[in-house]
Amino acid sequence: MSIVTIPRVVAALISLALGFWFAFNPKRIWKKDNATVFEYVFDKLSAKSDYGFDLSSLNDHEKVFMSMALLAQEVNNGGFDQFFLNLGDRYNDILVSSAEAIKAFDIAKICEEALAIYAEHAEQEDPIEELNECDDAFYASTDAICDLCAQYAREHKDNFKLKK
Repeated sequence: MSIVTIPRVVAALISLALGFWFAFNPKRIWKKDNATVFEYVFDKLSAKSDYGFDLSSLNDHEKVFMSMALLAQEVNNGGFDQFFLNLGDRYNDILVSSAEAIKAFDIAKICEEALAIYAEHAEQEDPIEELNECDDAFYASTDAICDLCAQYAREHKDNFKLKK
């Protein structure tokens, strides 16, 4: 390596290290775009709560975020039927209030209907056909759950206990 190359390599390494520090410093995450905030918070809360199965490890604000994140993930992957099949009754009591908390008011109404249908057919082993209308309404909704979750997390960032 020549003498001219060494300072360039050092400068590149310093730049890279600073880039990682700015990118992953938890205090700076809140200034990132919605998708980055959503992914970061979801990853941290998933690790903290055994992918949302251990609600005892989450505070109320974290439960709001996690219930909505998992709702979006499960319903977009297989409908409300999949949400209820994979998560059971775990989030039923907070689903509507969580949607309202993040200001996803259309989703809150859809969840109310889906919960009522699920309650009527909870013992049914086959897919619940009546939930298909809720799926369609969910897909047609203009509520951007991931963006709304990121905004909610920013607004309540002091209540999110995210480990490095």
